[in-house]
Amino acid sequence: MLTPPLRVLVSMAIPVFAGLLVSCVSLEFDRMTGTAFPTSQTVNGQTVTLSSIFDDAGIKLTVEQDDTGIQPLNIAQDECISDAELSTLENGHRHLSLFPTAACPFDFCNTYHLYGAVVNHYGEVLDVCIPEFILGKMWQGHTRSAFAIFYRMNTIQTDGAAYFRTTAHEIGHAFNLHHSDGDGTSIMTQSDDLTGDPVYRFSEQSREHLANHPGQCKFPGAIGAAPFTWVSNDHAVWAHPLEELTITECH
Repeated sequence: MLTPPLRVLVSMAIPVFAGLLVSCVSLEFDRMTGTAFPTSQTVNGQTVTLSSIFDDAGIKLTVEQDDTGIQPLNIAQDECISDAELSTLENGHRHLSLFPTAACPFDFCNTYHLYGAVVNHYGEVLDVCIPEFILGKMWQGHTRSAFAIFYRMNTIQTDGAAYFRTTAHEIGHAFNLHHSDGDGTSIMTQSDDLTGDPVYRFSEQSREHLANHPGQCKFPGAIGAAPFTWVSNDHAVWAHPLEELTITECH
């Protein structure tokens, strides 16, 4: 049994330790030859980066450009890359662990790992090649641990702002954010549904999810990570209002 002075010290220490519990996400970003990485954007004289977008929402995201010399695949004339081929690419080039690591002394913080690839191909939709249709996708839905940007898309090559926003959008999916988490202009709003000038910020709904929902519901590659669309009940109310009863609660 703790003596009274020791109980006081422990009670004082718990909030300090709780304040040290930090969760970070490290993004390993590869690309094929003939492509470029998304560049930062300037808004009202301020530089906006992928890291700053997530930092503003309370997520510490570090982005590291890794392999820049991946060769495009020798695939069919339609130039679409399948999800299976994306997985093969990831398996051959991903260096970071799929699972989180304790990167701090005394295990006071976890670093989750996310993989991104810029591929010089078009993407498939439900295993069907539709060139000039999809800008990017988070294809590892069971772990939400990897996404791809399709550089063959003319929009990606010619519109730096759209390329940058698409990348932030796909990273958002890896955090289990959905199109319905957007508010018409914010990051998770689907490009076709934008109702105003796009902004590089998350909606209040997205920020609530990132700040307060369980780690399994949001962090890519978390131990016991919920698959894409498995969310907490309060997230289901706005993310899937017509499918609320089919959502499995993420504990």
